[in-house]
Amino acid sequence: MIRPGSGPVGDLPVRVDVRALEHLLGERVLGIDCRESMDRSTHALERALVELPGGRRLDLVLKGTRVPHVAGGFERPRLVRDDAREGWAYRSLLDPIRFGTPRFLGVLHAGTGRERLVLETVAGRSLAERGERRPWREAARWLGRFHEWGRARTLPAGAEDRLLRQSEALHFRWWRRALRRATAGGRTRAAERLRAIEAAYREAVVALSSTLTGLVHGEFYPSNILVERGSGGWRVRPVDWESIGVGPLLLDLAALTTGDWDDEERAAFYEAYEAAFVGGARGDRAAETRVVCPRGLAAARMVNAVQWLGWSSRWRAPSHHARDWLVEAEAAAADFAGPGAAMSRETRR
Repeated sequence: MIRPGSGPVGDLPVRVDVRALEHLLGERVLGIDCRESMDRSTHALERALVELPGGRRLDLVLKGTRVPHVAGGFERPRLVRDDAREGWAYRSLLDPIRFGTPRFLGVLHAGTGRERLVLETVAGRSLAERGERRPWREAARWLGRFHEWGRARTLPAGAEDRLLRQSEALHFRWWRRALRRATAGGRTRAAERLRAIEAAYREAVVALSSTLTGLVHGEFYPSNILVERGSGGWRVRPVDWESIGVGPLLLDLAALTTGDWDDEERAAFYEAYEAAFVGGARGDRAAETRVVCPRGLAAARMVNAVQWLGWSSRWRAPSHHARDWLVEAEAAAADFAGPGAAMSRETRR
């Protein structure tokens, strides 16, 4: 247990300054027990058990705002990276609406580029670890409500500077990066397979941009969603908001349903999402129509897969993202071009 009075403490990537933590919490800290979290992936992540007066304790998460540049490790490309985005999102968007995201307490500063977001520790397990279908449907409902909220509200000041724009230009840049990676790596067959779906991808990007747009999580994969079972049912707690932005809503829904689901299971998730979205969208004529369409989802799946293919030559996917994204892109391209996949006018803005 670390005791106050010694200034920066803790054998961590960033040493915790007890006085700075006291200033952030607005009360005296009697002790703090810090250790690296087992959940660490692309960002440094520590758990901090903070001892307060009166026998109270706070269980906190200290999350780094910068991705460490480690050879063979993780790296977030500069074209989508903004180290201040997630903290801004918690403070200006997520905390005020109380949508179940972790409570944000502030930022601990430990020198340039060594900041930590201070968040409450939330109970629950990753949705990726849940085999039951009900929590997945609840996550789809949460997403539908969140998307409806984002379309119905005026975003706060500073949003234009912080939110990631999921634009056609960005999606075409991912394509060029993916093809460059395959070519530079000497993977001739992979490059040939990518070129074979290039026409479908370009059409998909344009088609996707005509679907409903709004506030998106940006990486709404099951590994970024914690779920907790309580007396009132399943509680959904999305985390990791580094890529929050504005773009086609179907990108998030496609991310949630990535994996080996059959058509019936996917249909149940889509129905749950659409019911929650449309149920809260009265007065929005575009949103009151059918939101989910097969071709739009296929386009979103293809764009998501190509993003991972173009992420970084030095990036290695953590286990929860370790899929064959080229196979995913090819399957999505086939679905996009398949029979019955015509884009419904009802999905257009």
